[in-house]
Amino acid sequence: MVDVLLLRTLEDLGKEDYEKFKWFLNQENLAGVEPIAWSKLQYASRIETVSQMTRSYGKETAMKVAVEILKKMKNMYAAEELTKKYAAASPPASSPPASSPPAASPPAASPPAASPQLPTRFRLRTGV
Repeated sequence: MVDVLLLRTLEDLGKEDYEKFKWFLNQENLAGVEPIAWSKLQYASRIETVSQMTRSYGKETAMKVAVEILKKMKNMYAAEELTKKYAAASPPASSPPASSPPAASPPAASPPAASPQLPTRFRLRTGV
């Protein structure tokens, strides 16, 4: 889903803005996130750029980098739309419903059972 959101966002950019987006990908955008080499971006299509972003950063970080770049490009509308669409597509944090009873505690651990002895022909020989 992240790939589709990123691709649609890049498809909405004009040619000049798309080139600027790729230029920003080659710069430091987030602390601790390495820029993508220009040689991997220079002739890349929008599809190839999205693939390179998710391959280099992982989906969540690719989304954060894209939003940051759009803000640097002063395209606040695209940054906000991408953020909203990503939030809507992401599953909410799992928390138990308010009406459900508390989870039962796991049963007490029983002492380990004695391991069965293997026939002699299956035992590992040691000290040979």
